[in-house]
Amino acid sequence: MVFHKKHSKNSLGLDGFTLIEAVVAITLVGIGLATSYTALTKINAFASTARNSTGAYTAAMNQIDLLLSDSPFNPQKTNDDGTPQIPPELTIGTHTTTNVPIYKEPTSGVIVSGTMTTTVTDASVTYNGNTLPMYRATVQVTYTYLSRNYSFSMSTMRASDI
Repeated sequence: MVFHKKHSKNSLGLDGFTLIEAVVAITLVGIGLATSYTALTKINAFASTARNSTGAYTAAMNQIDLLLSDSPFNPQKTNDDGTPQIPPELTIGTHTTTNVPIYKEPTSGVIVSGTMTTTVTDASVTYNGNTLPMYRATVQVTYTYLSRNYSFSMSTMRASDI
């Protein structure tokens, strides 16, 4: 027994996509690609900003570590030459360091650098007639990235070693 498929005039044009369907499909794929590209570009910008913030944090933390570990810090005592036993980084006042490296792009070599300002103040307290020497240090790192200014700040207290 042989069965034959009957073709009618109405069923001949239904085997493929129409031009409208193809244009709609290509448009949807294009919108998806454009959205993905925009999202990835924005994520890359966020990553660059976070990377630079981490670099500024690291620079400030390194300075704080230096201020807390440099010795001897005994403002109540003097050296043989009559100067107080205070490391140069802990002298009272404002100290500015320029061209502090924040980040260096390994492939393009672009360097983001900033300015570190360390402000040291005397925060000594008197307790029961005794003066307890303490210094407060505030470290601020400022830098510019893509024509925007950024700033990061940290503070610490340092008491006498004795």
